[in-house]
Amino acid sequence: MNLDSKNSISQLLSSVREITKENKFLDLIKKNIIVLILIFLLVLGTLTSGTFLSLYNLQNIAINVSIFGILAIGQTLVLLTKQIDLSVGANMAFSLIAAIKITQILMSQFGVNIIQEANYVNSGMLTIIVFTIVVSNLIGLLNGIITVKAKVPPLITTLGMLYALRGFAYVLSKGHPLYFTYLQGFNWLGTKILFNVPVCFLFYLVIGIVGILILKYTKIGTKIYATGGNEKAAIYSGINSDLWRIIVYGVSGFCAGFATLIYSSRLESVEVAQATGYEFISVAIVVIGGTTLEGGRGRLFGTFLAAIILGVVINIITLMGLIVWYQNIIIGIIIISAVFAYIKGIRVKKRT
Repeated sequence: MNLDSKNSISQLLSSVREITKENKFLDLIKKNIIVLILIFLLVLGTLTSGTFLSLYNLQNIAINVSIFGILAIGQTLVLLTKQIDLSVGANMAFSLIAAIKITQILMSQFGVNIIQEANYVNSGMLTIIVFTIVVSNLIGLLNGIITVKAKVPPLITTLGMLYALRGFAYVLSKGHPLYFTYLQGFNWLGTKILFNVPVCFLFYLVIGIVGILILKYTKIGTKIYATGGNEKAAIYSGINSDLWRIIVYGVSGFCAGFATLIYSSRLESVEVAQATGYEFISVAIVVIGGTTLEGGRGRLFGTFLAAIILGVVINIITLMGLIVWYQNIIIGIIIISAVFAYIKGIRVKKRT
């Protein structure tokens, strides 16, 4: 072998090593893109506002993230089974209003009126909390039953439920907001700070960690992924995919109920228009977190980080003094961009 041939081989090997290093670097970036985006946003927030890193502002971000994040956890499970739940925002309003109405009827049997001055709730806190979770969970299960058993497309089912729940909430409340100013202790979940961390964020951490562990290390997670990834194979392996779809809708309903308790306890009120558009925010978080709309692929850890990202984005917009419509524009752009990036990634894989 002459000297020219050896040099050519050496150059070729060097080029291969450089390409390999570059591919590894790109893979590293892709795997940690959410973390990198979060770091970038934290730096951006720090540079654009002197109050961004203040304890009070960070606590506000944590509270908002808790509400969005808990909703997104339920939405993630639904999307993993190749479904979607557009009723979660309306469920947040209806479940609490319905719980108050149920409690009012029950307590009236004992001569107790839990509402004074027409719209101030003053007692029955524990019963209201329990019925909020029960009602929201039942709404989720009903979504699942209609979708699975009646074979109605999930988009139609949950969109119809969105409008129906808003209407029922208006009828029950007669269009008036209900206040919890006189309901002692109700604001605890949305405002309590423990070791400088909002209690609701601690609940979000617990729910997120439990969800991650269940999806990753238990048969429940395997069945959920299999149901959305390859339903025929799941059925052949003995998995009741219909049952698991109903269950995850129930979990999504539970998450909506828990989220509204945080939201309403913070504002000390509930109204028909509460959480309008939150269903789309939850979908945006899930898509940003890497869960596909085709089912069977995604991680709750990605959802967990994506909720923080969106919370930081909204906070930066607020600190910059931009009106709420800019939030809607950015959320819309984020959804389209995330889906576009996913589709482009699929096409690249097919070509290679």
